[in-house]
Amino acid sequence: MRYLVIALLALVLGGFIGHAIWGEKNPQPVDPLQVIVTQLKTHAVIAHERQLAIWYRACPTVFGKTPQIFIAWPARLSYQLELGDVRVTNSGGVIRVHTSAIHPDEPSVPTDFVDYLSTTSIFTFANEQELVNHEIGKATPIARYLTTYFLARDPSLQADFSGELQSLVEHLAAALGVPVTRIEVDMPKIEVTSWPKLPKLELCAGSMASVNGLPFAKFEEGYTVPVGFRPPPPARPAGPRGAAPPAAAPADMPKGIASVFPTR
Repeated sequence: MRYLVIALLALVLGGFIGHAIWGEKNPQPVDPLQVIVTQLKTHAVIAHERQLAIWYRACPTVFGKTPQIFIAWPARLSYQLELGDVRVTNSGGVIRVHTSAIHPDEPSVPTDFVDYLSTTSIFTFANEQELVNHEIGKATPIARYLTTYFLARDPSLQADFSGELQSLVEHLAAALGVPVTRIEVDMPKIEVTSWPKLPKLELCAGSMASVNGLPFAKFEEGYTVPVGFRPPPPARPAGPRGAAPPAAAPADMPKGIASVFPTR
C-alpha cells in the first residue's frame, strides 16, 4: 500500500512538472520601442549628399609670360549617420531618438568631367598640359576642404538627417500603434577641430575660387586664404504635410559642370 501511495504521488508531481514545462504559456508582451530600435539598427545608415560645381581662374607663376587657366569641375560630397548605437525613449507620447554624430565620407571628384580653357602666349615657356594637370590634381584636396566646411557650416545638412530619421520613426510608430505627439532627434552638435588645408591656388588678380557661385578662397601675398560663405539650403519639393517648398535658387546659380570663357 505504501508503494502505491508513493507511485501516485510521483505521478501527480510529474503531471504538475510536465504541465509547467510543456503547458501553454501566455505570450510575453512586445515592447514597441524595442521593435523601433531593432528596425532602425536594421536600417543601419542614413546618407545624404551635396552636389557642387567648383571653378576658378588660375595664373600660375612660370618663366615668361603668365598664362591664364580657367578650370571647372563637379564634386559630390557624401555624409552618413550610422544607427548602430541608436537609442529610443518615450515619455508621455514624446519619442526621443538619440544618435551618434554625422560623419563625412571621401568626396567624389569625377575627373572625366573636368572642363578647362587655357590662354597661353608664345612667350610662355611652360608646358600647357602640365600646368592643367597640376591644377586638376588640386581637385580632391579642395573637395575634402569643402566637405569639412559644409559639415561645419551647412545647418540644412543636420536638418536633412533629423527629418529623415523623424519620418522613419513616425512610420514605425504608426505601424505599431504607438500614440505619438512629437518626435525629437537628439544628435550631437558637429564640432570640427581639424580642417583640411586648401592647396595653393595661384588665382588671377581680382578673382576668387567659387563653389556654386559663392567665393570660398582667394590668393593673397603668396598664400591661399579661405573665404567664409553660408551654404544655401538645397532645393526640395513640397513636403508630405503640404509644406511650401523653399524659395527657388537664383537663376544665375550654376549647377553641374561649368564652362568658363575669357572675357574680351
